[in-house]
Amino acid sequence: MSPLPVRSQPAADQCITDWLEHVAEDNGLLTTQLASALRWGGGTTRFLAVKPDQRTLMSITELTGAPHHRVVAATLSRFDGTALDLAGLNPQRWSSWRTVAGRGWFRLQGTGACPACLARDGCWRTAWRLPTVTICTEHSCYLIERCPGCGRRFADHPHEPLRHGAGTCCFNPTGERTVCDIDVSGLTTAKAAGDELARQDRHDVACTGSAVPMLGAVATAQEYLAAGRHLAVLLLHLASHADASSLAPWMDQVRREARDTRRVRWHLSPPIDPLVRSAVLTTADQILTAPGVSAAADLLAPWFDILPTSTESRLAWLADHTTMTPALTRLTMAALAPHQRISTHLRRTGTLVDPERIPQVVPEPLFRRQAAHLFTTDKAETNRLFLSLCMARRGGATTWADAAEMLGLDGDLGTRTARSVSARSRPDPRRLTDALDAIGAEMTGNYRDREQQVRALATSDAWFEQWVGEHRPGTRARSFPYAVTYLWCVHAGGLLSTSPAWTIPPARRSRVAYRQFAASLRPLAIAALTQAARTQHATGAV
Repeated sequence: MSPLPVRSQPAADQCITDWLEHVAEDNGLLTTQLASALRWGGGTTRFLAVKPDQRTLMSITELTGAPHHRVVAATLSRFDGTALDLAGLNPQRWSSWRTVAGRGWFRLQGTGACPACLARDGCWRTAWRLPTVTICTEHSCYLIERCPGCGRRFADHPHEPLRHGAGTCCFNPTGERTVCDIDVSGLTTAKAAGDELARQDRHDVACTGSAVPMLGAVATAQEYLAAGRHLAVLLLHLASHADASSLAPWMDQVRREARDTRRVRWHLSPPIDPLVRSAVLTTADQILTAPGVSAAADLLAPWFDILPTSTESRLAWLADHTTMTPALTRLTMAALAPHQRISTHLRRTGTLVDPERIPQVVPEPLFRRQAAHLFTTDKAETNRLFLSLCMARRGGATTWADAAEMLGLDGDLGTRTARSVSARSRPDPRRLTDALDAIGAEMTGNYRDREQQVRALATSDAWFEQWVGEHRPGTRARSFPYAVTYLWCVHAGGLLSTSPAWTIPPARRSRVAYRQFAASLRPLAIAALTQAARTQHATGAV
């Protein structure tokens, strides 16, 4: 095969079909003649703009003198592994296209266009063929995808690999021997908003293979691009089923398109209007680029409030309507946390906790500081007991009854406490997990040892008489159970009703008297009480 008289190379970012159309014009050939020449070596031009056949690539390099890598860079193969997954595509087998098309959001025909770019250099860009490229960041404007003359997408010529001419005109066939002569470089387009420009800029950086920030960490280009597209698909499905438009301004347009086309499958085809598509992708991008998973989940959670109600679970519905990448799975689970049963969430966020470090009830100062805001009821002791049960569940207890028994309590008490708190307060599981982490970081000591210390003191009142003489003269002997109970509740983190000072659970009168006793203690008396427990247990003398 002889080289063409006039040879050239594709410009940076120039699409292969646009370049070959100029090659044909420069050499006085019809584009159909050049296409035939490309097939002389037995190759095919079937997927020319996507992934050319190797024999076709050889023909192109021989005819034009362009290096192999420059020709490949002018095709969509340059985005394989980032914005596209072309695995399984075989130019020699037409049916292989189904494999790629089934992954969604990829079109074989058509391209977008930036009129300002075309007016400047006349080159149609390769990236304009990606459905996720909706904006020209250089000119801060939306791409145009449909010709106002013929009403079809640009470069919509399914039976020929090249247009019937070179330049900035549409050249879509409009009849047997006619083409659309609209000059795309003279069209006007809308300016893009700042947040959408930022999204497109991140997308373009990722398309070069560079890592980008996502969910508070650095993600690979493929992870970021896949998560963004699949999250956008999920938002489109949610918008199609919603009745309100308060979450995003593009929801009405999406529902209108779903209603008009009747068979919209968002996982395969994105919205037709590039402005709507850009807005959807930007909403997804804003969620993914939040400072962390928790912040992203807060942005996504309102969308899950409009999930269609059905017999299947929320998670099953979501999984049925998009592809769950690892990042999207983490985000979805975090956003669904308020809808999950607390026990389910605790099991999924379980951390090994030594049961000996868990008191029967979380100390009150720690509860006030870290967790009081989670509950809507003022039953502080019940709420503190519930937090301890939650820590036991995270530590390996499979049921609320097992959690209670792990702490030395009756199993039925654990079940009843969990039911009561879940029904009345319904704490947010995600914030509950954060509170448990903070509480666990502050709690130290062996509470089972402390319980033994107090039980030892409960067998003799000699230490009590000494403490009274030194720190509370005039205190009566009948206050002995109150002193033991104070140590049990404050020093050992025990439940009031399980104090070893009582032979049976205390009546209301005893509880009131104990609280009066506890409120009357001064700091020096409290310190001496705690020291008595530690000293007497260490010496074994009671």
